[in-house]
Amino acid sequence: AVIGFGVSANSEMAWQCGGALISESYVLTAAHCIQSREKGPAQRVRLGIINLNSNENLQEILISARITHPEHKPPMKYNDIALLKLVYPAQFTPFVRPACLNTEANIPQPTAIATGFGKVTYESPEGSKDLMKVQLRLIPKQQCSSSFSSPAEKLSMPQGIIDSLICAGELAGGKDTCQGDSGGPLQVVLRQPYCMYSLIGVTSFGKFCGFPNSPAIYSRVSHFLGWIESVVWS
Repeated sequence: AVIGFGVSANSEMAWQCGGALISESYVLTAAHCIQSREKGPAQRVRLGIINLNSNENLQEILISARITHPEHKPPMKYNDIALLKLVYPAQFTPFVRPACLNTEANIPQPTAIATGFGKVTYESPEGSKDLMKVQLRLIPKQQCSSSFSSPAEKLSMPQGIIDSLICAGELAGGKDTCQGDSGGPLQVVLRQPYCMYSLIGVTSFGKFCGFPNSPAIYSRVSHFLGWIESVVWS
């Protein structure tokens, strides 16, 4: 899913965040994607597309409610997860399907796949028009902590890389999520059933897109299952 904000001067939506459809009526995203500083609250969701300029297989649905995790307290980076309720249910098609939520804190796979319409380089002026994907290495907590040790990072994450976070990237550089990918899914391929994916993380924040020793942080879906289920399936 891609999330649109406000109406800019040329009457076009600003598509600034990603998300994942998890039921007919709810999209999972990042809490910091609920509101844009320049454009105001998230207004609508696009489903089923792999190019922002294409209407093929598109479902565009207004947002009726924005539900932030109750423990998300900026400028803290923890609990950066939210749900968007759609005005009416999405129609499931071969191109629009709900994501499977990962239930296990332990992830056996060494890598995961992130997708989004964000920038393709740190210097890019805007996001990609095409949906991009990248395979990223899951990085152990201790190894990741050394990449987030500046005074500012210690202020926004005083407890460091806690269990509700996933760290992923390529320490050699060259692969990463970037601005505009926030809220989008981090998934692993399941061995069974064949060709199915499981949603393990929600893109939260990074440092420099694709730079060496600069992994990104994702909210761990399994940690928030209780809250997600209480909102979506209560």
